[in-house]
Amino acid sequence: MKIKFNKALLVLCTLSAILSCEGFLEGTNENPNDPTNVAPSALLTPVEITLGFQYGGNFSRYSGVFVQHVKGLERQWAGFDNYVFRAADFDDDWSLAYVDILSNIDIIIDIATTNGYNHYNGVAKTLKAYTLLLMTDFWNDMPYSDGLVGIEVLQPEFDEQATIYNEVHLLLEQARQDLAQGDGGLSVTGDLIFAGNAASWTKAAHAIDARAYLHQALLDDDNYTSALASIDAAFTSIEDNMGVQFGSTATTAAPWFQFNRDRGDIGFNSTMNDLMISLNDPRLDLYDGDGLEDEDGNPLTFLDVDHGVFKIDRNVPLLTYTELMFAKAECLLQTGGNPQEIRESYLEGVRSSFEYYGLGDLYANFAAQEEVNPLGDVTLEHVMTQKYLALFSDPEVFTDWRRTNIPDLIPNDSNAIPTRWLYPQTEINTNPNVPSVTMTDKVDWDSN
Repeated sequence: MKIKFNKALLVLCTLSAILSCEGFLEGTNENPNDPTNVAPSALLTPVEITLGFQYGGNFSRYSGVFVQHVKGLERQWAGFDNYVFRAADFDDDWSLAYVDILSNIDIIIDIATTNGYNHYNGVAKTLKAYTLLLMTDFWNDMPYSDGLVGIEVLQPEFDEQATIYNEVHLLLEQARQDLAQGDGGLSVTGDLIFAGNAASWTKAAHAIDARAYLHQALLDDDNYTSALASIDAAFTSIEDNMGVQFGSTATTAAPWFQFNRDRGDIGFNSTMNDLMISLNDPRLDLYDGDGLEDEDGNPLTFLDVDHGVFKIDRNVPLLTYTELMFAKAECLLQTGGNPQEIRESYLEGVRSSFEYYGLGDLYANFAAQEEVNPLGDVTLEHVMTQKYLALFSDPEVFTDWRRTNIPDLIPNDSNAIPTRWLYPQTEINTNPNVPSVTMTDKVDWDSN
C-alpha cells in the first residue's frame, strides 16, 4: 500500500491539520513526535470529524446518485450521474480512511492499552469496527492483516471480506467489554459523538453489530436472528442516534453544506420526488431543496436553495434508531415473526423519521394511508420503501438496495447501476496485490 507513514508523523500531521479549529486541542501540549505522550483526545476529535466528513461526503453523494436520491446535474457530477468513474475518483476516500481514521485509531488503541484507558479503548474499537464495515461494504476485500503496520509492509495482501467482518464483530465485542469497566483513570474527552458517555457507546456497538449481521444475512439466515438480538440491546429512541456534530462557521460546516456552497453540481432526483409525491410525503419539502426548477423544468442544484436537511451545522447521522426499527421489521419478516410486531417496528421506523425531522404532528395522516399502513400484512416492499424514504442521503440505502433490489430502479443510462466502488488509482499504482474489479462486480455478501 502506498499510504504507509510513521506513526509519529501521522500524529504530527493530524495535529497540524486541526490547529485552526479553535478549542479542539485545548489543554493538550504533549510532544507530537512521541505518540505515547499524545493525549488520545487530540486524535479522537479529528478521527470523528474525518469519519463524519466521509460518511456525509462522497459516501453519501456517490450512493445518493446510485440509489437516485440525488442527481448529478453539472460538470463532473453530470458524468457521475451516468456512472462514469475513474479509479482516481476514490483516491481521497481510501487515503482518509486508512491514514486519518484507521491509523490514528490504532494509535489511540496503543495509548489506551498501554495506560489502561478502558473507555478510550472501547470508543476507538467501536469507531474502527464502523470504519472497517463501511470500507468493506463498498470495496469488498481490503488490506488489513498487514495493511496497518507501517513502512514494514508497503504492498500488503488483501484480506477477504469474511475476514473483515469477523474482525468487525470481534472489535465490537471487545469494545463492549472495555466500556463495561471503569475508565482506567482517564475519562473520554474530545468526543463529538457521545461526549464520552460509555453507555451510549455500548448501545452504538450493538447497533453496528446489528447492521453488520443484517448485511451478512444473504449468506446465512441465522444472521437475521443475531441482528435482532443486537437491535434489542441498542438504541431505544432517536436521542440515542450516532452522529457527528458539525459547526456553524465556514471551516466547521457539515460536508453537504460545504459541497453545495463550493460546488453545487447536485440536485434532487425525480425518482425520489415522484415516489414521495405519490405517497403525499411531507418530508419532500425538506428533501427537495424547495422543489424549484429552471425555466425548462429541470431541477435546480442544491446550491440555489436553502436546503432543509443539508444545513451548515448538521449532525451527520452515522447510524440511527430509525434505521434499526426498519431493520428489526425486516429481520422479523425474514424469520417468521409476529405480524403485529412487524407492523409496530415498521411504523416506529416511519414515526421516528418524522420525529427526527420535526414533523411528528404530520405522521398520523401519513400513516393513515393504505399505501403506508396496509390493511393486510406489512411486506418487505413496504419496509424497504419506507426505509428508502426515511434514510435520505444515507449511504446505508445503497447497501439496502443491493441486498433487496428495493426499490426497483432504472439505470440512468444504458449501463447497469454500480454495485461497488473501484480501488483507488494510488493503490493500483503501487500495490500489485490490488484485485481487478469493475463497478458492476458485487461484494461477497451480495448474492442477489
